[in-house]
Order: sequence, then C-alpha cells, then structure tokens
Amino acid sequence: MKRLLASPQRLLSMILLVTAVNNAAAQTPAAKPADPAPAWGIKLYGFVRNDMMFDSRQLVSAREGELSLYAKDKALDANGKDINAAPTFHMLAITSRLGGSITGPDAFGAKTSAILEAEFFGNIEGDINEFRLRHAWAKLDWPKTQLAFGQYWHPMFATDCYPGVVDFNTGMPFQPFNRSPQVRLTQKLDKANKLSLLLAIISQRDFASVAPSGYNATDPLRNSVIPNLHAQLQYKDDHFGAGAGIDFKSLRPKLNAGTPNIVSKEKVNSASFIAYAKLTTKPVIIKAEAVIGQNLTDHLMIGGYLAYVDSTTKLEKYKATKTKSFWFEISGTGKKLVPGLFVGYTSNDGAGDAGSIAYGRGIAVTGRSIKNIFRVSPRVEIISGKFKIGTEVEYTSAKYGSTTNNGKVNGATDNANNVRLLFTTSFSF
Repeated sequence: MKRLLASPQRLLSMILLVTAVNNAAAQTPAAKPADPAPAWGIKLYGFVRNDMMFDSRQLVSAREGELSLYAKDKALDANGKDINAAPTFHMLAITSRLGGSITGPDAFGAKTSAILEAEFFGNIEGDINEFRLRHAWAKLDWPKTQLAFGQYWHPMFATDCYPGVVDFNTGMPFQPFNRSPQVRLTQKLDKANKLSLLLAIISQRDFASVAPSGYNATDPLRNSVIPNLHAQLQYKDDHFGAGAGIDFKSLRPKLNAGTPNIVSKEKVNSASFIAYAKLTTKPVIIKAEAVIGQNLTDHLMIGGYLAYVDSTTKLEKYKATKTKSFWFEISGTGKKLVPGLFVGYTSNDGAGDAGSIAYGRGIAVTGRSIKNIFRVSPRVEIISGKFKIGTEVEYTSAKYGSTTNNGKVNGATDNANNVRLLFTTSFSF
C-alpha cells in the first residue's frame, strides 16, 4: 500500500482500472428479475362515533348505559314510589373503532387474509375507555373451503342477517351477540357456491356464561373440557339468504361442593337452534330470525341455568333454562336517507321444578323474574359521503313477576317500560 501511495502513476492506473470495470458492469444487461411476491400489507378502517342518549328509566345495561338491554324492575321506597323510574341522559364515544384488513402471500395453496380490530369499550365497567380486542381473525381460503382461526363473531350471530338498528345494542337481548375464540370450517356444497356448511369449535372469552361465586367467567366451559360446538347450513344468492343451525354447550360450574367438601363432576348441557332469512329487493331489505335455546347468557340474552341442591350431600345438579326469541326488521335501501323498523320479542320459559339457585340473567328461584320482553324501534339514518347521522326511538317493555322455583313467572306481572331517544354521529374511514 505504501508503494502504491508513493507512486502517483500507479495510483492513477488503479483508479482508471476500477472505473473501467464499473462501467463495463453497468453496461452488462441485468438479470431477469424474479416474479414479484404476492401483494401483502394492511389497510386501516374504522369509525369515530358519538352517541347521545336519553332513557326514561333506569336500565339493565353495561358501560354507563351504552350497551342497553331492558328496563329495571320496580323498586319501591318507603313512600311507595318507584326508585328506578328516574330518567338519565348521557353522551359517549367509546364505541369508536380501529381495525386493519390484512392480506398476505398464499399458504398451503390457499389465499390468506386476516382482520385485527379493537375499540375503546373496555372489558369491564371499571376500565371504560380502555382499548380492547374485538376481532383477531385469520383465514385460509381454497376454491371450495375456508378454514379460519381466532376471535370472531360466534356463528349464532349471522353476519349476513342481523339488526341494523342505530343503538349499539344491535338488537340485544333478542339477537344473540357474542364474539369468541374459535376454529371454523366452511365448506361450499354446490357448483354455484350458494350453499355451504359451517362447522365450529368455540371457547368463551369476550362473552361468557354465568359462573358460580369464586370462579372466573370462563371457568365452567374450560373445566368441562368439551368446547362449544356449532353446525349451520347457509344459503346465499344476490337477493336472498337464509340459514339454520344447532349449538351445543356443556358447562362444569363447580369443581367441588357439598358437605363434606368433595369433588363435583356435575355438568349442565344445553342445546340451541337458530333460523334466519334475509330478502333484498330494490326498495327494501327484510330480515327475520328465530332462536329457541337454553342457557344463552353468553349471548347477552335472558336465561341461564338452575342448581338443584341435594338436601343431604349439598351437591348441586343443574338444568338449563329455556328461552325463545324472535325479531323482524324492514329497512330502506337508499344511499342518502335510510329508514328502518325493528320489532323483537323474547320470553323466559324456565327449567325443572325445585331449583335452589339461579345462575343467569333475568331469572331467579325466589323473588322476581322476567316473563317476557317486547321492543319496537323505528329509526332513520342520513348519509353524506363517509359521515352518517342516525336517530332512533326505542320502546322496550319488560314484564316482571313473582317467580316459582322453576325460574318462570306465574300470575300477575308488572310492566317496566323504557323509551330511549338516541342521536348518533359516525365518521367512517
């Protein structure tokens, strides 16, 4: 190196040689590039939403009334006045949402995609405004088969047929509402890809059954070892869609009970049936759904299960309560002005006699229970670009009465009625 630096002629010759080599390389035709990898990436979506709500009565609800179900029963003070007759007004933006639609390269010969979605609703009342997971859903799509994994809508919530109400409650407690971790297989059954069979094994996380004191909400299903099982037949074309499914759950509410304290292997099994249909015409969309099931509290519906305590051993045996639910909806198809009307009805049909403890929503074995709930809610939405304004009048009437030890109401009932006036704005992106 010293000899090279000491001779300017040698240094100049080396520079010229390197330059020549580089120029020759630049003039050499480039190799043919490899085929580009399949496109992948993430596209953000979501909305910023604000709800203003007035309720004429205290409610059974969550997140400061944002998720409303039905009116509370009468609660009389020393003068015979109803404490729960007090109205409320509130504004919340906690349903604002952020999600990502993800695409990736093919895997196992299938198209791949996923969604990851969250909102500021929180997981419990105490952490309202906290960012919480809604969906984490990955799919493998072959020409006739789809295999999907993660947290997504429970199959009892049919994404092609659910109420389009303005209220965030999405038609609860008449419409099953549940997101759960699951593995789902969907198989097309015909050449036109209109008929399909859905099979799923499901756990509980975002919404869960009612657990006895001392147990976490997801414990009863996890301890049963058997996942929630679901099968559904679906049909869909450009104007009509329908489906029918069956759902099975097995819970082991307690690991130990009785006197003396011993292992309890008692379970409560439940089966539910769902049928729905959607008709799309040029002026209107008509939807309807019926659910007849047991222990549907994990779907934010009324009902649950009763415990039957042995008078000697104190061990608990269980029976699921029955629930019926029906709803109907008609809505417009306009691009700027969209009216709609929702009507729903649900009833508590109880379980066997001589129940000792009730685990569920709206049911009891002593005191008061719900007999049925009725709702009618007209609405109108105004749309301009990505901005939407919606208003709705929601009338809900819950009938309460004295319960027997089978969880049902017999005899006279009292109506607990609520009128919700809702005004909401939403900017989508």
